[in-house]
Amino acid sequence: MSTPPDDKPDGARRPHGRRRSRRRVRGPELTARDEDILCWIARHGVVTTELIGRRFFWRPDAQDYGRWAAYRRVRALQTLGLVLSDKPFVDMPAVLRVTREGARIADVGIRPAPLVVSQLRHSIALVWITEYLEAANGGAELTTERELRAQRYREREEGIREADEGRTPDALLRIPTNGPGAQGVLTVAVELDLTRKDRRAMERLVRQYDYEKVDRIWWYVTPGRVERTQELVRELRADDRIEVRVWRD
Repeated sequence: MSTPPDDKPDGARRPHGRRRSRRRVRGPELTARDEDILCWIARHGVVTTELIGRRFFWRPDAQDYGRWAAYRRVRALQTLGLVLSDKPFVDMPAVLRVTREGARIADVGIRPAPLVVSQLRHSIALVWITEYLEAANGGAELTTERELRAQRYREREEGIREADEGRTPDALLRIPTNGPGAQGVLTVAVELDLTRKDRRAMERLVRQYDYEKVDRIWWYVTPGRVERTQELVRELRADDRIEVRVWRD
């Protein structure tokens, strides 16, 4: 971290007649791993230091992540002006986002995420679940919601997609399949629903997927809403594509 600027001009007398040292304090250097971290943050939008640690500093022998290593790299990225930290809730850890310069270095075609306080719990929970699903399904390719929205914006600009056509999932997984009768890749849309929806909104969600080329929809809801959601999916005869799953904090 650089030394704070002095309020005296260069060459001004210091106590005991000594001049101010003009040695340059060297700051942190950007590493290849730092660039990977910036790309990953930019793709998800908002993350936490723990999520970074579990993704990039996991220690299988200890079944834990290197906390000091994770915090040190986050601090370095903040010092370099590439990551912002905000803590809007007392009961939640600080959330991290890339700055404009961080997004430029990441170069994934997505702007820095805004801080939308009302969506933070959903956004962080979504990172947790998608990271778990990607790791649990070997060889899976994850496309985040931010990447999907950027892609669909370009498609609308090019006239490939209608403005109100289909639904943008919270995430998309492409999972390679093996064995007899395997189709090569299973495309799974992930929906994370942490707030109560009325029946009309739930029906609309189901019908929007009629326009999406996905093989399965994994719909995560809170424990108290599993039975009601499963019943609605059966009534709409969508249980061959939609699997209702429970989300626990």
